[in-house]
Order: sequence, then C-alpha cells, then structure tokens
Amino acid sequence: MAKKAQTQTGNRAIRAIFGDAQSIAEDEKPIVDLDPNEPRNGIKPGQWPGWPDSAMPPEHPVKVIGRNAAGSEYYFLTATGHFRTISKFDGRTLADLYAPLSDTLKWCWPAFGKKKVWDQEQGQEVEKLVVKRVERDQAFDCLMNEAARKPDFDPYSQHRGRGGWQDSQGRFLWHSGGWLWAANGSKLERSRPAEHDGFLYTRQAATIEPWREAVRPEESPARRILNDLRTWNWQRPYLDPILVLGWLGTALMGGALKARPILFTSGGAGVGKSTLLELMRSALEGAVITTVNTTAAGIYQRAKLDSLPFLVDELESKAGSTRADNVIELARVAYTGGDISRGGQDHEATTFTARNSFGFFAINPPPMGPQDKSRMALVNLARLNSQNALKLTLKPETDGRMMLRQIMDGWTDFQGRLLSNYYDELKPHGLDSRAIDTFGTLLAAAELLVGPEALEDCGLPVASVGRLGEMVAAATSIERSETLDNWHECLDHLFQSPIDAWRDGVKPTIGQVCEKLRQGPSQGGWDAAGARERLQLVNLGAVDKGKVRGAPHIGACLAVPLDGPMLKRIFADTKFQQSVWYSALKGAPTDIVIRGLGNGQKVRINDSVKTCLLIDLDAFEEYASAVE
Repeated sequence: MAKKAQTQTGNRAIRAIFGDAQSIAEDEKPIVDLDPNEPRNGIKPGQWPGWPDSAMPPEHPVKVIGRNAAGSEYYFLTATGHFRTISKFDGRTLADLYAPLSDTLKWCWPAFGKKKVWDQEQGQEVEKLVVKRVERDQAFDCLMNEAARKPDFDPYSQHRGRGGWQDSQGRFLWHSGGWLWAANGSKLERSRPAEHDGFLYTRQAATIEPWREAVRPEESPARRILNDLRTWNWQRPYLDPILVLGWLGTALMGGALKARPILFTSGGAGVGKSTLLELMRSALEGAVITTVNTTAAGIYQRAKLDSLPFLVDELESKAGSTRADNVIELARVAYTGGDISRGGQDHEATTFTARNSFGFFAINPPPMGPQDKSRMALVNLARLNSQNALKLTLKPETDGRMMLRQIMDGWTDFQGRLLSNYYDELKPHGLDSRAIDTFGTLLAAAELLVGPEALEDCGLPVASVGRLGEMVAAATSIERSETLDNWHECLDHLFQSPIDAWRDGVKPTIGQVCEKLRQGPSQGGWDAAGARERLQLVNLGAVDKGKVRGAPHIGACLAVPLDGPMLKRIFADTKFQQSVWYSALKGAPTDIVIRGLGNGQKVRINDSVKTCLLIDLDAFEEYASAVE
C-alpha cells in the first residue's frame, strides 16, 4: 500500500526556501561599470594587446558566437547574456550589445577629446585628454573579424531555448531562462547560459527553477495530483489518470526525450474538462503555454527555440477549416523533434525545430490519420455523477518545481531502467515500437514521480510480470487497431469504394467483388471473367487462382494498374491520389503484393494491356484475420 502523499517539511524544506532566497539575492546584485579613463588590470583604455581589431579585449563582456555561411548575419551574446542576430552594424546595435556596460565599450575602443579639469596641484583648470565616446568603426571591425575567426553558426540547430534538454553525456539539463541547471549526484548545480556541449543556451525570460532539495516519491506533489486525477470519471480509471500524470512528467522533460507523447482528452459537457485543464496548468505553472482556439503558426511563433509544453483547449474540427489539422501535424512533427520551414517576406526561409509536448482538449477529436493516433494517448471522460466530487488541491508555486527536481535526480534511472522495463513488458503483448514509445514513456514517467506502489493502488499491476503488459495491451487495443499500415489503409479505401457505374442498379463495393473472386465458382463466387466484368468499370482487373504466370501456388488476384480515370476518382482527395496508390501498395508484405512476378504482370483491362500490381486475396484474407 502506498503511503499517503506528504509535503516536504522540516530542515530540508527550510534549506530549499533558504536556497531560493540566496539565489534571489545573488541575481539582484547590481552591475558595476568602471570609469573608461581608468586602467583595468593595469591596461589603459585602448592599449590592450591586439587593439583595435586583431584580437578581442581582455575579460570582454560581449561574446562573439560566429556568423552564417553567407556572412550576412552575425551572432552575439550581449553583456547581459541575451542572443542577438545582427545583419547591419550601427550605433544602436552596438549600444544594445554592451548595455548597461557603455563605459566598458568606451574603454575598449576609446575616442579621446579635450576636457577642462581642475588641477589641484596647479590650482587652476587645465586641458586633459579623456575618453569621450567610442570609435564605432574600430569596434565594428573587431567584432566582425572575431566572428570570421569562429566556425560558422546555425542558430536553428545549435541554439536551444528554455525547457528540458540532454547533453552528450546523457545528463538532463534544465534551462530556466536565467540559469542552466544540472544534477550532480544529490547536488544541484547551476551556471549562466552559455555554449555547452556544442549548443548555445542564452538568457531569456524566466521560467520555473528546480526545487533546491531532493524530493522523495512519498513527499512528491505528484501523488497528491494523482489522487486528484482519480476523482474524474475516466473511461479507464486504472490507466487514464496515470497517463495524464505521466504526461505532466514528460512535458517537463521536453527536448531531452527521444519521443514526446501527445495527450488528447475528449468529452462532452459536464465531464470536468475545464477543471482538468486548470489542474494540469497549475501543476506546470510557469513552464507551460496554455492557449485556446489557436493555429499552428501561433504555436511555433510562441515556442521558437523552447522545449516548453503546450496545452491547447477547444481543438475542435470545423467545416472548411484546416486549423486543427495543422496543429495536430505540428504536434506529430514535435513527437520526435522535426524541423519545420516557413517562407518569409524577404524570401528567406525560417526554420523551426519542434521539441514540445502537446496536450489537447476537445469535445470531439478532429479526424486524424493513423500517423497521428499512434503518437497519442487518447483519454475519454464521461459525465460526472453524484458520486464524483472533483478534488483540486493546487499548489502552483511548488508542484512543478518539485516534480522537475525529481526528473533531474532520477533521469539516469528513467533512461536506463524504467524505459527499458516498460519496453520489455509491453513488447511481448503486441505493442509496436511507436506504441511503446508513447505508452511506455508515459508510464515510466509516472512511476518515476510517484513510485510503483502508487500505480498499484490505482489498479495497474506494475509488479506483476506479464500481467501489466497484458492489461495495457487490452486497454489500448481499440485505438491501436485503428492504426493501419499505409499500404493497408490504401487497400482498405479501395475495397470500401463502390462501383458506381454497375448497370443492374446495385452498387457493390470493390471489396465485395474481390470476396466473390476469392471464393471462386465452387463456393458460389465468380471466376476472373465474372469479376472482371465488374472491376473493369473502375479500371481494375482480375486473375484466376493458379493463373499468375510462373507462380501456380498464388490465389486469385486483384490487378491494380498505375493509372486509370476511375481509379483517380476513387483516390481523389486522399493522400493516395495521383497514382500514389501504386507506390503505397508496394509497401505491403511480399506474399500479399507479389514481388517480381506481380510487378510487371500484364493484365488486360478494358481492352488495354496494363502492367499491374497483383494483390493475392487469399494471403490478404489470412493477414486480415490475424490482425483482427
């Protein structure tokens, strides 16, 4: 039995609060800029080695990152650690790079002028050379020369924003905007954003910082959140609350994950969707972007280089609108971290790398293809009844921070043990790699946060080898069965299409004709001649069992050519249009779409001899029966 959820108290909580106070005091230290006329480490203004443009000044506050291959853009970190892209140097861009250290800028490239000062020894005013401004052209030349000495820099592939990341040593990094965090054993370390492990981290608006003390599962807010989640009326009460909790964990992991599962919550009025959204937003307060009725462009313009999660409400499908489709497409790309390019007004493409987790809410999910559903955990809510009293114990100031600390401390265990355990458990029960990447990752994240005992209390048999995989496979079988292979989806569309031109007033589907062909005359079906009479109306052909040239063991076959006006009409407005069906069917197993013999098989269709793909109907029937 799992222990009751507790909150961290005592000396460890006091140390965490004190650590926060120390950090705030350190962050608020004023920035001091020295007089540009005074020597710095014994070096007078404008007299450092390499002045004015052969090298950078010593202890220089602006970091030169490099330039693009075309030499049209230069990249810098300002004196305050912010990233800047400069295509044209002028006084304002130079001042921005060095602000608030304008006197340091003058010390580096001084322009002198005379100024009257009071000489105490002479007792009178005298003229003296002092630094009055900056020699901008010298500064520009030095910065450009330094950029040219650096390797070319790609801001889209080498620049990382806020959120979770993983370095080449397998460590989990958290970029909170002002600091870069990592766990070293039981110790939490932080440093200012900079170049690390081949990537550039820069200062940005602040998001949450990890809790200063280690958090044990029994004192994690995740247990309290899981207890709250269980008060909703879920379709699968032993699994769905755990998947939602797991998503909260993976949302914070962000760019560090190989696969970022998508969560889609659906349900009508009175199911508590808005309250659930409030709970999830509160748990990730400060680290999540919540939006309603948005567009894909709006999302990637806000995300930019961050790996922070998105919660999208009211993702409903509307007639004549592709908004929901485009948002789901973006989430699908973000699942494994893909690049999206968009053209700009200046004819320069903008590349956006999506590494964000997405949680969607809708009354009715929009139409989705198998490539979308296979990346999602679809959870459904039923209407609340008198026995449901939604529990909402929100602590937004600490919940996300404490779960983030658990992720940082447990990252090695999550990557090395938990993910592997769930893979080994789910694989024997028919879940493919994509499904395991989705459900296994969510379950592993949930166990990391609350421990296995809490999952057992929900009814998920984590400790029972084989039983867990069996239960998860059964619970997700319907949504996984909706995901057909690309070739199968193509053939399924073909079989379900009616033969509109059939002259007896009856419109059989292509699949019905194929079934008659497969049965043959001995079982009350048709031979190839009878099937051909119907199939040729939609540019298809038929071959009798045992009549495939060079392969007498092959059953009756449907012959599918590369083109045909009626075939184009059948596949119009699908992803298989414009003869794409032909290449899609080639992706079938070799015993269903015949290789060698089938590719190149000549079949007469409407008095024309066509090169066709041959679909072995017996082999497909055996395959389909096994899938069912």
